[in-house]
Amino acid sequence: MSTDFEERLRAVVDATPAQEISLHGTRDAAVLIPIVAVPEPTLIFTVRTDHLPSHKGQISFPGGSIDPGDGSPEAAAVREAEEEIGLDPKAVRILGRFDDFPTYVTGYVVSPVVGWIDEEPDLVPNPAEVAEVLLVPISHLVDDIRREPGFIEGDRTYPTEAWVWNGHIIWGVTARVVRVFLEHLAAAELGPRPAGTGVWPDLPGYRR
Repeated sequence: MSTDFEERLRAVVDATPAQEISLHGTRDAAVLIPIVAVPEPTLIFTVRTDHLPSHKGQISFPGGSIDPGDGSPEAAAVREAEEEIGLDPKAVRILGRFDDFPTYVTGYVVSPVVGWIDEEPDLVPNPAEVAEVLLVPISHLVDDIRREPGFIEGDRTYPTEAWVWNGHIIWGVTARVVRVFLEHLAAAELGPRPAGTGVWPDLPGYRR
């Protein structure tokens, strides 16, 4: 059952077709931005285990490399979500994609895919990849919990902007995806636009 939130977000995503990029020496990847409709629009994040080869211990959206058999970033994102957290592909309605963007440090070009889920799903995290699943209401991702790049938390300095939710620090590539997502929500008049930050250059994947 679609909602006004879903339809307005879909309209904005449809109005700005995703820019695809290809860079020599990089690998293609996709992440799913899973939105659970109830009890209010909520994002699913994962906390990565400490023994993964990249982004260990960080908060991320479900996702990974696009395999030759996937056929599209959308298919890869949904497959990875099923493998990582047991999300039923049949429960996901794809609303569209945002611009591709490079990660540079880890050598990926990432395609963010937006998915809508009507009911709170029964999730089974893969213990080899996921230490914890976080359900974060979108209404909580506001500037009051946003931090500018270079902020210090505990004994660590973080080089990118971040959202600090209930002690969990959403930074790096995931923070970039969150910003792009919130920019689209603001365009759909579904939430406030995050304040500007100098952390992300004018590259595909971030439109000022």
